[in-house]
Amino acid sequence: MLMNKFYYSILTLLLISFSGYAQVTTNPEIVVASEPVTITVDVTGTGLQDYTDDVWLWTWIKEGNATGDAPTNVNPATAAQDAAKMTRSNEDPNIYSITLTLSEFYNVDAADMDVVGLLLKGRDWSNGQTPDYSIDISEPGFSVKITQPSTFPLFLNEGDNLNIEATAAEEASLSLLVNGNEVASTIGSILSYTLEAGVPGKYVVTLNGTSGEEEASDSFTFLVREESPTASRPEGVIPGINYHENDNTKATLCLQAPDKQSVYLLGDFNNWEIDPDYQMNKDGEFYWLEITGLTPNKEYVFQYLVDESIKIGDPYADKIVDPANDPYISNDTYPDLITYPDNNVISGIATVLQTGQTPYNWEITDFDKPASEDLVIYELLIRDFDIRHDYQGVLNHIDYLAGLGINAIELMPIMEFDGNLSWGYNPAFFLASDKYYGSKNELKRFIDECHKRGIAVILDMVLNHTHEKNPIAQLYWDYDNNRPAADNPWLNPEAKHPYNVFNDFNHESSYTKAFVDTVNNYWVNEYKFDGYRFDLTKGFTQNFNTDVNAWSRYDQSRIDLLTRMTDKIWANDPSTYVIFEHLAENSEELVLANYGIMLWGNMNHNYNQITMGYAEESDLSWAYYGTRNWNDPNLISYMESHDEERMMFKNINYGNAEGDYNTRELKEAVDRTTAAAAFYYLIPGPKMLWQFGELGYDINIDFNGRTGEKPIPWDNSGAGLDYNLDDDRTDLYDGFAKIISLKNDYGVFRSDNVTMFGGNTLIKELLIENDTDTDSPASVDEMDVYVVGNFGVSETSIAGHFTHTGAWFDYFSGKQLDVASTEQAVVLKPGDFKIYTDFRISEEVITSVQDAVSNDAQWGFYPNPVLDRLQLKTDGLNNYSVKILDINGREYLSEENLQENAWLDVHTLKKGIYIIRISNSNHTFAQKFVKN
Repeated sequence: MLMNKFYYSILTLLLISFSGYAQVTTNPEIVVASEPVTITVDVTGTGLQDYTDDVWLWTWIKEGNATGDAPTNVNPATAAQDAAKMTRSNEDPNIYSITLTLSEFYNVDAADMDVVGLLLKGRDWSNGQTPDYSIDISEPGFSVKITQPSTFPLFLNEGDNLNIEATAAEEASLSLLVNGNEVASTIGSILSYTLEAGVPGKYVVTLNGTSGEEEASDSFTFLVREESPTASRPEGVIPGINYHENDNTKATLCLQAPDKQSVYLLGDFNNWEIDPDYQMNKDGEFYWLEITGLTPNKEYVFQYLVDESIKIGDPYADKIVDPANDPYISNDTYPDLITYPDNNVISGIATVLQTGQTPYNWEITDFDKPASEDLVIYELLIRDFDIRHDYQGVLNHIDYLAGLGINAIELMPIMEFDGNLSWGYNPAFFLASDKYYGSKNELKRFIDECHKRGIAVILDMVLNHTHEKNPIAQLYWDYDNNRPAADNPWLNPEAKHPYNVFNDFNHESSYTKAFVDTVNNYWVNEYKFDGYRFDLTKGFTQNFNTDVNAWSRYDQSRIDLLTRMTDKIWANDPSTYVIFEHLAENSEELVLANYGIMLWGNMNHNYNQITMGYAEESDLSWAYYGTRNWNDPNLISYMESHDEERMMFKNINYGNAEGDYNTRELKEAVDRTTAAAAFYYLIPGPKMLWQFGELGYDINIDFNGRTGEKPIPWDNSGAGLDYNLDDDRTDLYDGFAKIISLKNDYGVFRSDNVTMFGGNTLIKELLIENDTDTDSPASVDEMDVYVVGNFGVSETSIAGHFTHTGAWFDYFSGKQLDVASTEQAVVLKPGDFKIYTDFRISEEVITSVQDAVSNDAQWGFYPNPVLDRLQLKTDGLNNYSVKILDINGREYLSEENLQENAWLDVHTLKKGIYIIRISNSNHTFAQKFVKN
């Protein structure tokens, strides 16, 4: 079998080079799958050095007609893995061995195995492990093998001596050639030769053997070093992949690698060979090379080989190939996904370049963003939103979201993160969209479709930290301590704040600042994202403090870092939303808010207290920016976010009760959540809704692990929760939609004249006054709003806070309330609430179809959803009327004197949820429908 040792597979070669190479030897040296072999591994310098517990072999077929894990691969190790338990040497506790016949061990045909990968591990992954190694498998019969050198890639200096050892399965005629010239030969089963390295360049060493009529060969490649050529970068070349605007056969790659000595390009374009022609030019701390002869629109996989040992992808690439996770991405989500190269050179994640890409054709190029104070944001995790777990899955429900009244979607992180099933807060490649959610153009189409509906799209951006698979982490890594090295230009060796996860960025570093600015500019420019929600911005500090309270206090250096970043974002696009998850003391948040930055405000506990019926710590006043002394409505307080336990779960499991009234009953829990929403959404300022809060999602946050996959409310396969078929839950959706619609439609909800009553009691009142001083508003522009709620568990009479006497109107029923005194009492049942306006804003608001109309007439319509026309089913009925209303009762279409089974043209309606009313003098039929 011809085996090129230059392709010797060490999947984590970079680990080996820094932590000491763990020697893997076999006896016999030429391994045949159908014959016994003893595998010996020296774990010195690995995660198993000086390990005292049992150690197991974890192995897989890397190449051949058969692939996959050995049957003994069980984690954590159990009796099922006894056959893979290693034997520790009595002489050296860091040396382990095992004897087996590989074809029997795998239970596959020996002819189907070409290369076997292996590592050693403790009982489970947390106990430590070695890097990955591999063993070449020879065919039965005559074969030859070069046994030394065994560590690759191999670089020598001019004049170095290299000892070469070779063996044959039987006595044979052996010859050794260097670049085609014979340098040694012998008759026997062993050949030894000491080679003196020549001038810089590439050398191929070949062993040929002949035994009778049988021939075999083996080879490896080495390079004699040459200093990196120095050359200035062409104008305009920046770190990453630089495409040539007028020549799709070229690309210039550039890597910033301070204090590194050499970089080689490896990829499909050079057959993954380490070649002097692909040694990159050095320009200070930048390495660059123009590659030519590329086929336009063809995808090429590539890596950088840095300092002869570190293999990384490009940190600025917009697409990666990941051997561990790509196989689990369906063709429906990402059609024709490029496969991981089938060779023994590549190791770990690689990146992709593609010239001549067809640009996405944007349909919306001038999107008019909602004002920041008017935002109603829907925080969304694509993975758990629809069974498809991709952008199309969300688009399948986009009209559902539009009908709710939201005007922004905030996507939890979608840049390439480690694994497929993550929340996304472990990013590794910051300019690559994660393929588990779909292709780059599918993400663009998603944003385009949202913009068509007036919905902004905000990206959850993680710049506090990064995963260790990020190339800028791997370039400078301390393997002894498993953390960024002290000389890493971008990352801190140890986090500068408590509760850090993964690897902490050093935001004082000029390298990090440049990286941050590049990332922030990219997603707005390339994908037309409308803004960012920045995760854990309190972590941007470099003032190390393990005390959480001290970490939250005023930090001017942190303010300077964050405002610098924000200035760069706004210099690129002044309309970009900037939202921080900061959660620091108000003294610092005040400065940021007054700078124009929106900030999260966690009010989950307070709102959940009132929905459960508990007065303690239920004060809602902190949900209003004015109580924080901020100048502008830049507070995004929230009832729920992805980080908190679901309110409905706590309602149903921990709610209060009295007599026959029990907040744990779903209907009561829904009503109370709707009441809480009235106080939440109508407080002026931007708002946020965590996905499925509008349906009362009640699955524990720790179900399947905190960040694990959660059941989906709807699922055509029958595996969903069927929330969409539950009247109580759809009533909650309707209630949210009506309240959000009220907020969206009337200017009074931008007023800064807000008074909140109730404190830590279960009687809550919210008074919002317009900027005029009138007791008889002539228009909605002069309207006052008074919201009152009873979050107790018994009926209560509440002394009112009306701004004036006279006519007030119940928003939901439209009924008039004649107020004789500004303190006129309002009697409310437990969990009940009222929204009063002093201007009649609707003559016909529907609280629910069932409550508002009689459906005893046998009439109907189809299809539902509808695109252009509705077919009415009114057998035997003539001279009837039809009205189409939105879910707040606003009339969009009215037809009179229709005849039996008429058609109704609805193509002019915007997409969303509507109600159709069919009526005559005796009956009224009403039902919701969706307009697509």
